[in-house]
Amino acid sequence: MRIQIYGAGMAGSYLYMLLSQEFEVGIKDVRSKPDCRCAWGIAYRQAKELYKVIGVNLDEYFLVRPRRAIANGIEFRNRDIVIFDRKRLLEDLWDQIEFREIEADLNVDATGHSRALLPKIDGGLYPTIQMIEKHDAEENIYAYARRTGYAWAFPLGDGLWHVGAGDLTEERAKEMIEKLRQKYGFEKKDTVCTCRAKVRMLPPSKCRPFIHGNVVGVGEAIGCVSGFGEGNAPALQCAKLLHQCLVENSLHNYEERVLREFRWVEREHAFVESIQKGKTLLALLKVPWVVLTERKRSAELSLGSIISVLRSLGS
Repeated sequence: MRIQIYGAGMAGSYLYMLLSQEFEVGIKDVRSKPDCRCAWGIAYRQAKELYKVIGVNLDEYFLVRPRRAIANGIEFRNRDIVIFDRKRLLEDLWDQIEFREIEADLNVDATGHSRALLPKIDGGLYPTIQMIEKHDAEENIYAYARRTGYAWAFPLGDGLWHVGAGDLTEERAKEMIEKLRQKYGFEKKDTVCTCRAKVRMLPPSKCRPFIHGNVVGVGEAIGCVSGFGEGNAPALQCAKLLHQCLVENSLHNYEERVLREFRWVEREHAFVESIQKGKTLLALLKVPWVVLTERKRSAELSLGSIISVLRSLGS
């Protein structure tokens, strides 16, 4: 089988490295080099094991392991999220990749929220504003949230911070950044770079079809992003599933396997959707699932701490 991948981000580059061992594979990206937009955080243990399969040591790209995550002033102990140099990791992978287009039997849509090849879907797109700044602050993960979006500040080491926000509109995102600055003291100064992007916050079940004709989607293109925004490890896991289906000649099982693997994503998105719609009681009923999942992959959450955050959310 000849396979063409479009998009060389987290999912596309990882899938290329897996598939090129068994298939003839082409890959193409509209960028000339990886960018430094968001997605610096990753679920460490899962990602480390996945990257080991293609001979990449994630520790070589380690920047910071924050001790705490602080949301709306409420503290959680960080369990497994590390900040890594995503841009440099992708640059190193791109050095090993032969970028080309081939006549393919199967095309892979790894183009993220744009779904450049798969049928378009409505809704779930949030504009984001992102910048890298210099600050002197304790290296924790800081967030300020309301029902419709949140702002963040992630430490990148050596006094650099990734500061940004996503919300229903760009204006609301700007407001959230100002709220974050006021809450935690991140005064606007010494901006290294600024960019804008979009993220699609819909679970896999709302991003179907995964397969359309001779096109199959992977990663963010089919909703494999945590309800809290971490899409790096899910993108890798989704690429691994697609690789397994292709090696086993069982692509017809791909959608079912993705939906089963990412049931936890469905639950997190249902939780977030309940909050966005102001259905607090429904959100509370989903809290135990969120706590169980995120205790394993991100932070030491508790029922009480989540309820405290919910009470602090504005409209």
